[in-house]
Amino acid sequence: MVGLRYLILWLLLFMGSTTVFSTRYQKVFGSDWTSAARYVADHHAEWQQEFAPFGVDSRLAEAIVFPELIRYSMWQDEIGRAAVNGLYVTKGSQGADFSIGRFQMKPSFAEQVEQAWNRSSLSKQYGFVFNLQPNNQARRSRIRRLSTMQGQCRYLAIFILLQQQRHPQLSRLSHKDQVRFLATAYNRSFTASYSQIRKMQHHRHYHTDVIKTRSTRLYCYADIAVAYYNQI
Repeated sequence: MVGLRYLILWLLLFMGSTTVFSTRYQKVFGSDWTSAARYVADHHAEWQQEFAPFGVDSRLAEAIVFPELIRYSMWQDEIGRAAVNGLYVTKGSQGADFSIGRFQMKPSFAEQVEQAWNRSSLSKQYGFVFNLQPNNQARRSRIRRLSTMQGQCRYLAIFILLQQQRHPQLSRLSHKDQVRFLATAYNRSFTASYSQIRKMQHHRHYHTDVIKTRSTRLYCYADIAVAYYNQI
């Protein structure tokens, strides 16, 4: 009986801390959080159609990129698009490698995803490969994909599938811990080992300032993704 009482108390404390955890970030980011959450709600059905053919949980996928939706800036995005459409297409990621789109994906990230996909058994399972030729045509097609919401959803779905295949240990984690791991891999390193990503899970690098300064407040990207996932 005493053991049951302690268990109930622990569950109440855990549930309370989860709510506080989520609420704290809502207060920190205020209207930016609200706008991002509304944007996800408005596009959930549309995105779900893109994730479904890959068997990817849309709620998990949305949580992974939610911090990017908070700090998305249309003005910055237009500058990034102009740069990658010019310099990246002609010179590759060494010429320009700016994040573009709502999910803030870099051309170099797309290249890594495409290379890993073509090498994996998944490309045969799904029946398609990417053009990896180092020429203007292939790079222009990549930017076209990155410039659409459909294309970004598909890159995100493929990223998740590749991480699940690369790290089978993920299947043994809770959904919340999967979000934490995948959000870290998305934000920090696509190719890192399982242990490296686990070590990076609580690092604070995320901020919403246009330019990082000494007074810039830094947050943990994965914490924000998990806070959003806890809400949904």
